[in-house]
Amino acid sequence: MISLILIVVYLSIYVGLVATSFYVLSFLQSKEKNKKLFKDNELPFVSVIIPAYNEENSIAKTLRSILSSDYPENKFEVIVVDDGSKDKTYEIAKRFQGKQVRIFTKKNGGKGSALNFGIKQIKGDFVLSMDADTFVSPKSLKNMIRYFKDEKVMSVTAAMVTEKPKNIWQRVQNVEYLFGLFLRKAFATVNAVYITPGAFSAYRKSFFDKYGGYEEGNITEDLELSMRIQKEGFVIENCPDAPVYTIAPRSFKALTIQRRRWYFGLIKNTLKYKQLFGPKYGDLGLFVLPVAWISIFFSIFVILYLIFDTARKIRSEVLFLYEINFDILNLVNLNLYVFERYLFLLFTNAVFLFIIFFIAILGFYLYYASKKIGRLSGLAINLPLFFIFFAFLFGFWWVISIVYALSAKNVKWR
Repeated sequence: MISLILIVVYLSIYVGLVATSFYVLSFLQSKEKNKKLFKDNELPFVSVIIPAYNEENSIAKTLRSILSSDYPENKFEVIVVDDGSKDKTYEIAKRFQGKQVRIFTKKNGGKGSALNFGIKQIKGDFVLSMDADTFVSPKSLKNMIRYFKDEKVMSVTAAMVTEKPKNIWQRVQNVEYLFGLFLRKAFATVNAVYITPGAFSAYRKSFFDKYGGYEEGNITEDLELSMRIQKEGFVIENCPDAPVYTIAPRSFKALTIQRRRWYFGLIKNTLKYKQLFGPKYGDLGLFVLPVAWISIFFSIFVILYLIFDTARKIRSEVLFLYEINFDILNLVNLNLYVFERYLFLLFTNAVFLFIIFFIAILGFYLYYASKKIGRLSGLAINLPLFFIFFAFLFGFWWVISIVYALSAKNVKWR
């Protein structure tokens, strides 16, 4: 039994090394200079849709953010769709109404419903979805739209990061989002992006006209849409020079609810688009999606293994010390022994050595992120918190999501 467990652990390390190598090599193959991009005088008219439900605390800042874009004012509009808010979201948004901004309100029907309502109102041939708690850099809109010069490109994703993390949970997410910034660019290099974040992503309106709008009632409507785009054989690009800041959940409960929704939605939509697995869809079907799911299984397995193996070793060490009549009450001797023993166990543990390698790779990722979105502050605190908490949180969230999926429980937005 133990040998079988070790085989799975070492196999997970092998898969991790292969996946990491693939992502790094894919990233290094990216050739931004060779891409077809709109010049300033070619920029098309675009429409930004902001669905909002009870967002009175952020809607004004979000609107000021997008209206400060360096995109030509006469070439973009903003559509706010208040989805039956019970607070002052509509009243606050109404203050911005004018030539460039139009405000609508409707009965609550969910985010997909609000986005579909907005699509029916727009004038542009390109549409961006924007969350009401998201803030963009002035250059983001223009840099993303440039990619649509290539007619094969059906969607463009941004460089998603978190807005000013303040507590432990937000700091952990901060590093996670920076990590995702690198991966999304690596995926785009081989056209394997399978999530277009609803917080800020761009699409051709013609796709909605031909293949339908957002799937209403889908708790991860952005994921469903991106998988549908891939299914139809189009290209999803990533613009690393388009910083977008989103407010991360502040509490453990809110974060767990969000991740339960995300992971449950990934399970449902993967089953719906299971045909994406296979050679027909290139690197996405042969490597990225399969490895994503294999990695989830291995992550949960390795985390459980480390917990139980650590507990077993501690128990074994304590019993050993008692058997040799070690003076446990002598703190100096105990601390020296524990320190030496701890280092020996760590550096003879393949999992730990892989973690060291992963930390080095993550350092490269963060360097890339800092080049794209500017100086990264708070990493001295955020990075250690990420390594302490994220692996266990990741496994915990996935266990909850799988339980919900197996028990046929419904997962809601909030």
